[in-house]
Amino acid sequence: MANEELYGAILQERGISYAPYFLINAGGFINVYAELAHYCKEEIMRKTENTHNITLEIIDYTVANGITTHHPPLTIAQNRIDHRKVEKGKK
Repeated sequence: MANEELYGAILQERGISYAPYFLINAGGFINVYAELAHYCKEEIMRKTENTHNITLEIIDYTVANGITTHHPPLTIAQNRIDHRKVEKGKK
């Protein structure tokens, strides 16, 4: 979508659940990285299996709070990036 925040709100008003592309494609991104890093199939599955549950949790959260699905996954992603930076700084 050209404007995820705007059109996400329109979809929400019409009762249509929407999730940002990077959330939906997270399993694919994880899988490609894991293959490049030569993880075994079991490790790849372990790393990707939770993306479905996270997506459902985000949708449930947005419905319960009357907000669109645009910002929560961005916030989660940024928090994870920030956490990694802090962890790397401690080493």
